[in-house]
Amino acid sequence: MVIRLRNELERLELNLNSLKGDKMTKKKLTRSQQLVLDTLNEEALTYEDIAEDTGLSYDGVRGRVSELSKMGYEIERIRDGTNTFLIYKEQSSYRRPLDIKSKISQRIKSIDDFYGITNFLDKLKKEKLRNIKVKPRIEYVKNATLLLSDLHFGEIIYNQDGELIYNTEVANDRMSELPGYIISELKKQKIKKLYILGLGDMVDGDMIYRNHLFRIEKPAIEQVQDVVKSLSTFIKKLVANDIIIEMYNVRGNHGITNYQNLEEDNWDNVVYDMLELVFMDNKDVIINNFKGDEGVVNIGDTKIILSHGGKLSSQIKTSSGLKQFRGLCGKHSLRDGDMIVVGHLHEFGIECDQGKFLIRNGSMIDASEYALKLNLYSEPEQTLIISEIGKTYPVIIPIEFE
Repeated sequence: MVIRLRNELERLELNLNSLKGDKMTKKKLTRSQQLVLDTLNEEALTYEDIAEDTGLSYDGVRGRVSELSKMGYEIERIRDGTNTFLIYKEQSSYRRPLDIKSKISQRIKSIDDFYGITNFLDKLKKEKLRNIKVKPRIEYVKNATLLLSDLHFGEIIYNQDGELIYNTEVANDRMSELPGYIISELKKQKIKKLYILGLGDMVDGDMIYRNHLFRIEKPAIEQVQDVVKSLSTFIKKLVANDIIIEMYNVRGNHGITNYQNLEEDNWDNVVYDMLELVFMDNKDVIINNFKGDEGVVNIGDTKIILSHGGKLSSQIKTSSGLKQFRGLCGKHSLRDGDMIVVGHLHEFGIECDQGKFLIRNGSMIDASEYALKLNLYSEPEQTLIISEIGKTYPVIIPIEFE
């Protein structure tokens, strides 16, 4: 009897240790999350200190700290006068034991998680994070920001005469033209750093809304490979011309992988994660992924809300559109000169209300059959923004393609 009890206790202890080990492998950290943790390790720092040490923006640090806290990392906040200090002490077990329902839901999600692609990418990122050296953040008087969205790699478009006018080859050709425009403008403005805001729909996907007419050249995973290669080449050309790159990304609607409305289940996120891996060891490139369809960055003295734009009306001068725009401005406490940037509609446009800007980015593709059936026509376009600290109005340059 005693031997049986002892064996049973040993079995339970092994199961418990196995559970602890399983929990430790559940951590999925982005590069910026890991940077914040490494910087905070047993040292009391303010948000500003962490931003300076990591090269992230102040709002970026706050966002990463909030995400880490939700994941179970115990980051203590200590108030001292007007300053808030953060302290993190690594623990061997950072989460409470999961209940049965939670374990089952995690198991189901892991099966649906892009056939293990995102887990594989996270594993690679963790292995590389150990040797990362962060380049000190430099503030510039003038800042350049590229809006990059709606590339729709993988889509096939024919014109009214039945001629093929857009496919992967055309997409690559247009992406190869883009660095020339940007390098020329940045040299003219004497700017050494480019912020890239990825606004989603980098691929055309293969599970678009069921009533949506579309033609694709290849499966979504091959579309992802093509766009990652194209974007990597694009960024490398800029870096080769002594331009520092800081990229922030949100997902679009064409990368849907299922209809369970999970923010992370989107091929755009796989694209951004792969880009992060490609440039993990490059001190001149930082890739940040918000995972969802909305993010906040500070560029110079301008706060920018980036979103794919599917939740905004086509213009803000309608009563419903104005209500949505002002609601988003109020949500993020935008001031004069701050802006919201979106894609989705494939049409370049600028609107302004109460000193805040809405800038709509165009698309890399020509007007498709679906758009033409709705009497919507657009020219291929992306947008470059030149802003200057202390000045409210930016210079907005639409870049058009033939």
